[in-house]
Amino acid sequence: MATGVTTDTFSEQSYLTVQEFKDAPTSIDIDNLVVGGNANAQDAELKNIILRASSFMDEYLNQNVVANRATETQRVRLNNSGYIALHPNQSPIISLESFYYGGAPTNLIPVNDPSQCWFEEQQIIIPLSQMATTWSSQGPLAFGAGIGGSNQIFVKYTYVAGYANTTVVTGVAGASSIVVADPVGIIPGEMLRISDGANSETVFVSSSYTYGNATVTLASPLVYTHTTGAAIGNLPNAIKQACILITTAFIKIRGDNSLTMNITTAPQMTLPGASRYGGEIRLALDMVDKYRRIR
Repeated sequence: MATGVTTDTFSEQSYLTVQEFKDAPTSIDIDNLVVGGNANAQDAELKNIILRASSFMDEYLNQNVVANRATETQRVRLNNSGYIALHPNQSPIISLESFYYGGAPTNLIPVNDPSQCWFEEQQIIIPLSQMATTWSSQGPLAFGAGIGGSNQIFVKYTYVAGYANTTVVTGVAGASSIVVADPVGIIPGEMLRISDGANSETVFVSSSYTYGNATVTLASPLVYTHTTGAAIGNLPNAIKQACILITTAFIKIRGDNSLTMNITTAPQMTLPGASRYGGEIRLALDMVDKYRRIR
């Protein structure tokens, strides 16, 4: 039996926290999402709606732009310039964690140092210097089928792509580090935003930060103490706002023929909810169109 290794590019990752949506000026009543439910039930349903809005955005963008780890398999060829160009399903590319290649899918050779490869926003360049130039079906040898432009190469690779978007576990004013729930996508030297109401602030990851560590060292101490669960990351504000708009539209749509109360000189009528509130979704999609992956 053969099994695939390519992972799903869409996941259970939300672009917003419940508190981020609550803090946004939407003028939406979120206290009756679950009829008769308590505050915890309302928050749980709001979280579900945000997740559905995030999934809607994933489908439109043809990718999940929240930083995540993915494994893909492809068949490629060495181009005339002497390198392999990989075009993963997700971007922007943060890191390449492993890369295997070979003339047979059951006998792949690892690249020992992926850090020597070249990273661009939507592609990874594997230079010939990082690969053995000959192999057989049993592995690398000093003879056999050499790498050439006409030779098909099987590859399997694991990479991280997207924007960091996680939550705070521990963050104390004056501390030179902050603990996050998921460090995927965080790299040394980058700027992160902490969304925590009046205590929101911008921080910079120190150059000495160890990639993949949940304790993120900072270039300067925290100004505020942060609430556990506060959002932290570098997801573009346009994507956050688009998810707020789509979540708002999902909450407003209560049925296909909801009664609307327009301010107009024309008689009132029933109007499909999707038409009435489509403007918010259309605006949201326009805001994130530049991040859409064309397959």
